[in-house]
Amino acid sequence: MNKQERGPGSNEADELLERNLQRFDQALSRLDAARDFAKANYQTQILDLAARIMKLPGGIPRLYERAPGFQSAGLFYGTDWHYPERLLPELVTGSLGGPLRTLALEALSELRMLALAREDCEYEGISAALARRFLERVLAMNIRLVFPDHSEAAREQSDTQRHIAQSLMGFLLDHLGDGGVLHRLVDESEKILRQRPIDVSPVWRMLERLESRLDDMEDKTDQQRAARMVRAWRGPTELSAQSPETAVASYDALGQEEQLAELDRLGTSIAATGLVCPSHAALLQHLADASQEELSMLLALDGVGRDSLDTYEALCRTLIREAIGPETAQAVYGLHCLLNRGILFFPPIAPALWRLTRFQPAEAVSQRLHRESGAPDHLSGHSLLLAGTISVLGQPIGLGQGNNPTCQSARAISLWAQCDPGYLLELIMWAARDDEIDMHFEGALIRSSELSEGLIEDFHTELDMVSLLMVPHLDKIYWEMGRRIMGRGEDGHRWINPEFHGWWVNRGFASCIQYSTGAVVDFRGFIRRFYTGYHPMHNDGAELIYPQPAGVVATDSFGHFIGWHAISIQRVMLDPQGEMRVYFFNPNNESRQDWGQGVITSTEGHGEIPGESSLPFEQFASRLYVYHYNERELGDPELVPEDALDRIAEMARASWGADKAWHDLVPAD
Repeated sequence: MNKQERGPGSNEADELLERNLQRFDQALSRLDAARDFAKANYQTQILDLAARIMKLPGGIPRLYERAPGFQSAGLFYGTDWHYPERLLPELVTGSLGGPLRTLALEALSELRMLALAREDCEYEGISAALARRFLERVLAMNIRLVFPDHSEAAREQSDTQRHIAQSLMGFLLDHLGDGGVLHRLVDESEKILRQRPIDVSPVWRMLERLESRLDDMEDKTDQQRAARMVRAWRGPTELSAQSPETAVASYDALGQEEQLAELDRLGTSIAATGLVCPSHAALLQHLADASQEELSMLLALDGVGRDSLDTYEALCRTLIREAIGPETAQAVYGLHCLLNRGILFFPPIAPALWRLTRFQPAEAVSQRLHRESGAPDHLSGHSLLLAGTISVLGQPIGLGQGNNPTCQSARAISLWAQCDPGYLLELIMWAARDDEIDMHFEGALIRSSELSEGLIEDFHTELDMVSLLMVPHLDKIYWEMGRRIMGRGEDGHRWINPEFHGWWVNRGFASCIQYSTGAVVDFRGFIRRFYTGYHPMHNDGAELIYPQPAGVVATDSFGHFIGWHAISIQRVMLDPQGEMRVYFFNPNNESRQDWGQGVITSTEGHGEIPGESSLPFEQFASRLYVYHYNERELGDPELVPEDALDRIAEMARASWGADKAWHDLVPAD
């Protein structure tokens, strides 16, 4: 599969391959002999040679022959790839699409992992079974590279890096077989869908592959699970499996009872899976003027949703006409959620949505949305924006940051959609009309159009429509706020979060990291206050009124430090099993996380709302480093159990805090 074919000039290619392999072997030998501090001097040459070799026919198999020696030679020394047991399959996609040297390093790492999976070499930190599971997840998450399409668009995008990535994935698949990959595709698709993300395109790619292999799947349970999802995506009923135009005509030919039964089945499908087929959207648009009962069935509305439709009937019908169609089918699920949330009863929402229905984005903005989303040319920027807005208002914790380091911006959009949706709609209007966003910070106006710097260097565009529109602006504003508080000697989130997110962010602020030194300071006091501010049994039962921004320390499956990450605490309460848990929104697109020490985030089975993650209270606290709290609603700190503080502090010390200095008390000013 993905075999590199021989053609004219193959003798010349063979000679070139042999010359580069000889140089590669020489460089690898020099690297092996070099001391640790000098290995970086040889790694760059090896990566350049590896990239040249992987471009040539037969290059990847020849590099694989050398893979058992990569680790011991120090090929990955000093890089994020040095410890294979710490690698995350979710991050591979970004590396495969990165600069050529990063791609080469990732490819060599995958070849090393394949050698471990096939027991061609050994490494103490990872078993053959774990290495195989890692690669199966990598293949499942990069299905577009494993089984590329041959459209004109794909050919236009084909280049050296894409060729290397596709060849690598094909080589891995040849040696692993696709039985395990198909199981992973089914498993990953289901687990992602249960989180109800707005952007389901990664699932579409997985289902496309599963669809072509349904008859070949040996595991009948996997086959049934896959078929269920494929039907929801392609058409859960015989009628909806037809083309949108044919489905509408077939629907009109049915009797009234058959029509109602069809609408009920379609509505049941989207509520159960979160997937919408194109014909479902075409029928909804066709029935924009139908009875409320028909619309309610097709949208799977509950009591609140039916009241929303009844009260705001004209607006709902207008949204359907102008935003819903086969190309924006997934917005049907967003509308289902929006109405069932009852958000239209918030006073600013209906007027703001009416304004959006009468609004055309600036031409430059429309062109950018088309270009970055890949939407068909005949769709107006107005429809794209309206459909995206519906989805964000309906699925505020279905947002994700994609492969961008923009957790702050993704969290902000989510929090606004939950806590201040009128403000969010205002920002959307500004960004679409004026191609800028304005915010005030400590009384001073900041305009995104006047800023050039931000966190994003290479903006990945596989995002929902509102994020595509807003994140570049928000990223610049967040960066500028950070610049303005430099030199204050404290964590900037103290001032930025209330100004960036909104008035409902609690002004009480706690951080366990000393800004000037990076040391952990008064950790027990930090956690004690978290108990008194958030634990219902230690704050007199005071529940969160608004979700609150917080920061966690992301760690790998061995508990080692990865980085600082922005999340929002949604609620704290007993789960169905009677355990106190923190429920939080993680904008990183994949809420299932293994943070080591048994700290494995849950996305279902413990009372989570789709889109939430959760952890037992102590486990969450062990990864917390900054939070906001209500200073007026704190419990008695003396009642917080000392043994709980001991356990949490020990987990933090033994994981992300292992390499940090620890001070028991805050130093005097």
